[in-house]
Amino acid sequence: MNNYGIINVKIENLLKEKNISKNKICAELNIQRTQFNKYCKGSMQRLDISILCRICNFLDCKIEDILEYIPPKQ
Repeated sequence: MNNYGIINVKIENLLKEKNISKNKICAELNIQRTQFNKYCKGSMQRLDISILCRICNFLDCKIEDILEYIPPKQ
């Protein structure tokens, strides 16, 4: 099995920094809490660009503020 690295999801950290609850962002963006939790934990199967755009817009951040690529250790 090849190791291509991982994507670190930093949404929860940003929510804490901005003092925004998951309930608030889910309600404002019309995202189901279970789906949003998967994004926060990095356990989603596929990324939905529309959801990522809504999250970035709501949090007034860039995509690199919520997603980080970590290359494999050689």
